[in-house]
Amino acid sequence: MKKNIFKIIIALVIVLLVCIVAMYLIDCNRMRNGDEVLFSTWGKKYAPPVNQNNDIIKDTVDNTEYSFCGTITQVEENLFFVEPDEGEKIRQSSDLIMVGKLKLDTNVKYEVGERIRIFYDGTVMETYPAQIKATKYESISEPDFKILFENEQTPDKIYSILDKSETNKYDYNIYAYDGIVNIKIDGNNYSLKEALLKNKISIEEILKKASEDFPNSPSYDDGGSIEYHYENYTIIKLNTLDGNRDVYFGPKNMTIHNIKN
Repeated sequence: MKKNIFKIIIALVIVLLVCIVAMYLIDCNRMRNGDEVLFSTWGKKYAPPVNQNNDIIKDTVDNTEYSFCGTITQVEENLFFVEPDEGEKIRQSSDLIMVGKLKLDTNVKYEVGERIRIFYDGTVMETYPAQIKATKYESISEPDFKILFENEQTPDKIYSILDKSETNKYDYNIYAYDGIVNIKIDGNNYSLKEALLKNKISIEEILKKASEDFPNSPSYDDGGSIEYHYENYTIIKLNTLDGNRDVYFGPKNMTIHNIKN
């Protein structure tokens, strides 16, 4: 009797193992094809595709073109993962975005470390990684640019370059102090606002170059605000404990004390 019970237990264990292996193989195949899993992700970094029955965040209106810049961190057969740049508004949802590969002509090489600009319809699925519906994307290189700062006669005046309410790209404001800011990109002149709104350049790219030009720039103990002093102008990136992340462009002698007063 005991022998028969033991055989039954062994048989049940074998059946259970066969079922688990079958479930694992089914889900692995569905993940490989970019489909929603049936049972589990089995410890793999994977999020199901956007389902209209799931919670979706809609930024604003449907006809707005949304975009962000980032770096490819992982590439699969039908999708890839992107880490958005610091300061990109989409990072409020997640620091990692899953993007399905589109069947269109693109200069993207789908390589880890590749810089990319992604355009999407404004919906963000707040899984981890977060998911979007990309409409197009393009590989980007570092632009050749030069900041053109023109001093104004009115002292201690702050001008708004781009308010965060004017774009979905930044969650902070950009200002000019005591002057007007233009930029020359690949031989063409723009106001800084025009260049930012037309995606000719991003603030992250400007700040990245500044940090490379001045790798030893000290940070303030207010949370990490930094000044970058060039020959003809200064850039200040606030990073205060109260959450201020605004960016200021001003004359070469501008300091954080000018804009806080």
